[in-house]
Amino acid sequence: MMTQNKPLAGVIDIERIHSVVHRRCKDNGVTVTFDPGANTASTNGKHITIPALKHPVTQDALDTLYGYVIHECGHHSRPEAFQILNNAQPPEHVCALFNIAEDDGMEREVAGKWRGDRAALSNMNNIITGTVTESWKNPLAQADAAQEPEPLAAMLLGQMSRQLWDDVSGPSVERMIKIMPKKVTDLLTNLIDEGWVDKLRGTATPHDTWDTAIDLAKRLYPGSDPAYEKCRAYGHGEERHNPKQDKWKDKKGTKEVGDPDAEGMVISWKDVVLSEHNEWEERAGVPGNMGIDWKGMIDSNKQGTGLMPLDMVNVVDMSKSNCSTTSRRGGWEQYLPKNDEARAFANRVRRYLQAQTRTRVRRHRYHGRLDPASIVKLALPPIDGGEWNKKIFYEQDKGQNRDTAIFVLTDWSGSMNGHKMRDAADASQRLVYVMDRVLHIPVALAAFSNGRTKCDVGYIKPFGHRGITQEEIAKRFAKFHYYTSANNDADSLNWAYHQLRKRTEKRKILIVLSDGCPAGSWTGRSGDNLKYICKHIEQEGKIELYGVGIRSDAVASYYTNDKVLTDSDQINATLFNLIKEGDHSGYRR
Repeated sequence: MMTQNKPLAGVIDIERIHSVVHRRCKDNGVTVTFDPGANTASTNGKHITIPALKHPVTQDALDTLYGYVIHECGHHSRPEAFQILNNAQPPEHVCALFNIAEDDGMEREVAGKWRGDRAALSNMNNIITGTVTESWKNPLAQADAAQEPEPLAAMLLGQMSRQLWDDVSGPSVERMIKIMPKKVTDLLTNLIDEGWVDKLRGTATPHDTWDTAIDLAKRLYPGSDPAYEKCRAYGHGEERHNPKQDKWKDKKGTKEVGDPDAEGMVISWKDVVLSEHNEWEERAGVPGNMGIDWKGMIDSNKQGTGLMPLDMVNVVDMSKSNCSTTSRRGGWEQYLPKNDEARAFANRVRRYLQAQTRTRVRRHRYHGRLDPASIVKLALPPIDGGEWNKKIFYEQDKGQNRDTAIFVLTDWSGSMNGHKMRDAADASQRLVYVMDRVLHIPVALAAFSNGRTKCDVGYIKPFGHRGITQEEIAKRFAKFHYYTSANNDADSLNWAYHQLRKRTEKRKILIVLSDGCPAGSWTGRSGDNLKYICKHIEQEGKIELYGVGIRSDAVASYYTNDKVLTDSDQINATLFNLIKEGDHSGYRR
């Protein structure tokens, strides 16, 4: 799916960036909020504000957000910049020039320390520069830029200085310069000849960037304010004797351009400055959500994917639920497994796994341990060009590592009523029994539907809860009837996937038992959403995904690895074949 020919970001990538955003802000001791009305990121030294993302989220938007966070957190490693602004309280044009110089100096410092941050900042600069270039192709913007070339020339100086370490945005900066009016390029050429790019690159501390900003203000706006040296001194900490007399004059060069809604134009030249850290008054704020404007979400009648943020999934702890264990569909006893068959299934799986974990010896290898029985080959005439004579080693295969975690996710929607629901509960119980009680492998169990919200998940057995009786699991299944309606497979699967990703086991398996026909959807098309998340999990390759069709072969449309349970008598055979084939594929990987 594309938005204006731009690739969309994957939901998994959004969640990853979400975690990174809050972790980095927490590590820096600051809070963060996402403002739908913000045009650029800003920080006041204690709180970071970032523009909210628009849905659907493009990969460029996500990369820009990631760069914003690194950029703003970088300012918090140079707190002197905030103190300078607090002391000087400069006029707007000086503050903007200080932003340009300090942004450049700070990014250079961060990029020199961390390779990953350097790449993220480079990508962000490239995207922003490209976006601004498109905006400044507008004739109205060109006309205003020709009248006031100083702001854009200063911004371009900062972008050119970044090329010392930014090896991504160079072509974008060149394209931007080419579309600028002649007055801008002429001024820029003069500034380059005067050595201003080198002056920006020569800064090391915020006090250096402050001095450079004052000098550049004197160069660009010599007549707009005669008190530059006072401003410089105040920024460096000189005490003000009579602050009320310091009323900075307005200057030209900050006129806003155009209408915010007009053809994607740049609202003002400050929009091309990555940070505005001139708000020294602390604002209250707490970490927010991912900051996505979900008002523009895809209409349910249109093509596309639209997985919800994980915090929108209604996860119900069924161990604490007060719902009744009986319903019009009957009592909880119907969800108990058939004990004789469950024990037979457990014994069969145990024997199979014991056979798999036996040590095997593979002889006639090129590498490994020296095999005394094969040393005689060295004294024999060359066979097969001498290749056979080289195979005098052996290897021991001690079997597969049982370092595994399993998540069982069970469809509990209305279409599963009757035999399907009983078979799904029985199969789920057998899997939990053999993994938890027999093999002592961590296993979790959850059911899903959407009777109360867009996506309800009943957490029946979390990973940390061991030894839950079959009767208690059956009661929790019965309680979840209160939530039974349609089935939001995609968002439920995405939630279970993230629960399993947190595990430290080497091998992770996610088994979904369903009739395979998603019906409920909060946005996009249900089938498209499910195909999207299945494809992502399978391509990522970190978690093995299996679909078990409960009296339906519809799972084959979504899950590459699937089995169909056609009858309750086939539960053991179906699950055993699933484990056996999955074990072989996992071992090969």
